Parts: sequence; structure tokens; C-alpha cells
Amino acid sequence: MIDPRPLFTVEDIFLVPLCYMLLFVIFRAIVRKYSLEHRRFFNIAFHFRMFCTIAFSLIVAYYYNGGDSEMYYYAARDLQYGVMQDGYSVWNIFTTAKVDPAGPLASYFFDDVDKYPVLAFMAAPGNFAVPKLALIPSILFLKSYLCIGMLFSFFALGGSIRLYKLFNNYFPLLRRPIAFATLFLPSVCFWSSGLLKDSICFGAIGFLLYAIFNVFIRKKRIISSLLWIIVGAGLLYYVKVYILLAMLPAITLWLFSELNKSVRDPLLRKLWSFFTIVSAITLVAVLINYVTSSASLSSFRLDNILETSSHNREIYGQTAAETQGSYFKLQGGNPILLAANGFIATLFRPFIWEISSPIVLLSALEALIFILLTGYFLIKKGVIQFFKSAFGTPILVLCSGFAFVFAASVGSTATNFGSLSRYKIPCLPFYLVMLFAIYYQNGLKLPAWTNKIFNFISKERS
Repeated sequence: MIDPRPLFTVEDIFLVPLCYMLLFVIFRAIVRKYSLEHRRFFNIAFHFRMFCTIAFSLIVAYYYNGGDSEMYYYAARDLQYGVMQDGYSVWNIFTTAKVDPAGPLASYFFDDVDKYPVLAFMAAPGNFAVPKLALIPSILFLKSYLCIGMLFSFFALGGSIRLYKLFNNYFPLLRRPIAFATLFLPSVCFWSSGLLKDSICFGAIGFLLYAIFNVFIRKKRIISSLLWIIVGAGLLYYVKVYILLAMLPAITLWLFSELNKSVRDPLLRKLWSFFTIVSAITLVAVLINYVTSSASLSSFRLDNILETSSHNREIYGQTAAETQGSYFKLQGGNPILLAANGFIATLFRPFIWEISSPIVLLSALEALIFILLTGYFLIKKGVIQFFKSAFGTPILVLCSGFAFVFAASVGSTATNFGSLSRYKIPCLPFYLVMLFAIYYQNGLKLPAWTNKIFNFISKERS
């Protein structure tokens, strides 16, 4: 029987500083090749991430009294018990897609049923992927929950840095705003700094996009980038496939738009643009329906998404009527209205008067920033210029396409601001980078209060 080990133990006094120092040494060795300003951003981001990991772990233990992260920790300990005590093969664990209730791995999860239905959750490949990835860190750092969280956070930080490098390549004069959007956005750092799916997925997004940029645009580091494309896409496919589905249209249009730039004749460019848009939409539709052809992913098929969304909201609405929390309703009797309300819920809610907990407060403050920046641009330049600018360059096609599609889909299915604050983090940096970029492209200065936010990253030099 597995002992009911708490999330924090006396060994953490020694293990956590050791893990922190090891990761920092590795990190410093990796970023030493960058310029002084970039290294300053990255070093601050590293310490901020580790702080978020500790804060997240404490909140899980003492505010939430457990949750998904603790359940994954239990599962990782169960797997470690099988490896260390019974000699179960690590390779067999990693090559097992999910836990069969009648299979040999199932017996290791039986003792956790008093608090979590771990065995039932491990029957899903996306859930089982988390403790599999936590197994090696758990062995190396003697089952330390904090150390496992630090390694997950370290991977997410790697993805954040690659997003920074990607956007900085296009907008080198917007280093501080881009650094804030990709490296320091509080809710993103908080929710991707622990033993959760979100840490894996956020890191995978950054590695995947930067690798695609290297292969198809920079045409450098082809072999290593192809490997990262496989790793990034594979992690998203197995852990949270809907993120990959939302990214496919944006990535395809981004690459086609980059190709269009090489066409110099204006008329030919317009014809080519029309052709590539139609081709991209067709290709994405085929890819999405192919990827979701299996029975387990059928709810993500294009013809089933609206039905799935409505069904989920009906179930959650019935549950919310019986419980307390930050439940919210969306008005939408048709797909367009539902998508628009979902987009607003993801990026601009919760409103200040909808705050119901400290975690929701963090999301509300960020949503207020999004509202102010978006509203100020709309007032100064108008709605038409907003959308014209948002899709005016290839990289902004990526940012806007992914942010709009992901925000609409996630916001239309989530019903609780607490969970939405976690689920929406993949699209937040993309929308914020898009905002900063269209301000810059339209010669519109950011509001003065944004400098106060940026100052903690790097002081402007005279």
C-alpha cells in the first residue's frame, strides 16, 4: 500500500534548494549566448517562474486542499512504486498510452480511490501523460512535489522564451512589451508553473511554433527543429488535442501568408492570396477531421463541436445550480453569437464585479488590462482598422487567428471563471502581442500606465 505522503516533507528543505540551483546552473549555461538585455529578461523570468511554482504548490496544498495537481502527484508516486519496488519497466510505462483497468498497471492506483478516482482518470491518455512525464523527476528528487513542479515549470519557461524569440524577431523594438506578454503575464506563469497539463502544453506551444519558424521561415537548424515539431505536436495531441486543433488554422494561414510575401506583382498577389486562403481552409478542415477521426476524439470534429459545447454547458449549468462558485452563463442561440460571447468571456471577463475569489481577482485584473488596451485602440482607430491591422501581417495572422479561435471555443464551453482562468492561458500572450504590435504599426502610443507595468522587467536607460 502507498503511504499517504503529504505534498511537502522535511526532505524538501534540502531537495528544493538543490533542484533550484541545478536548474539555474543549467539555465545560465543555456542563455549565456544571448545579449545582456535578453539575459536580463530571461534571468528575471526564471526566478519569477520558480516563485510561481512555490506559490502554486502552497495554494494547491492549503487553499484548494488538493485537486488535479495532487492527483497527478499520487499517480506519479504509484508509478514510481511500481518501478522501484516491483521492477516495472520505465520503458513499458512510457509506451503505454493509457491504463487498462484490467491491465498490470491498474493495481498500483487502487489505494488512491479514497480521495481521487485516479484509476478512472488514468484511463484517458491525456491524463496518464502527466504522471508519466513526472516519473523521472520524481525518481531523481525523491518524490518531492515541489521539485517535480519546478521541472514542469522549467519546461514551460523554455516554451515562453521561444515565444519571446519568435515575436522579437518580427518586432525587435517591442522587447519590453513582448517580454511582458510572453515571460511575465501573471496568470500564465502561475497556471503553467506546477504539476499540471497546462505546464506541458504551454511549453509545447512555444517549442512547436519556434521550430516551425526555424524550418519554414529561417531555414536554420532543420534537424533539431523537426524533432521539436514532433515533440511539441505530439505532446499537444496526447495531452490537450483541442489546443492543437485551434492552432492548425492559424499556423497554416501564417505560413501561407509568409509565402505570399515573395509574390511582387499586386494583382498576382491578390489572386495568390485568395487561392492560399481557400487552400488553407480546405487543408485545415481535412486535417482537423482526420486528427479527430478516432472515437475518443470524435467530440472535437467540426460537425460535433457546437453540439458538444451546448451539452457541456447544460451539464455544468445543472451542477452550478446546486453548488457555489464563479459560475457564469452565456447567451447564444446560434454559433456566431455563442462564439462571440465565448471570445468576450475568455479575454475580457471576469469583470471587476464578478470577482469571487483571490484566483479570480488575478484574472479580473488581467482582463481589465485587455479591456483598456482594446478599448483605447478602438476609440482611437476604429473597429475596421483593428481587424485590418490584426490580420495585416503574417505573424499577426498567427496571433489573431489562434487567439480568436481558441478564446471563442474555450469561453463557449467553460462555465466557471476559476477553471476558465486556467484553460485560457495558451491564447493570452498571442492576443496581447497582437495588441502591442498593432499599436506600434499604427503609430499609436501605449497608454502611460503600461510603462509602470513594464518597469519591473527592465528599467529604461537614458
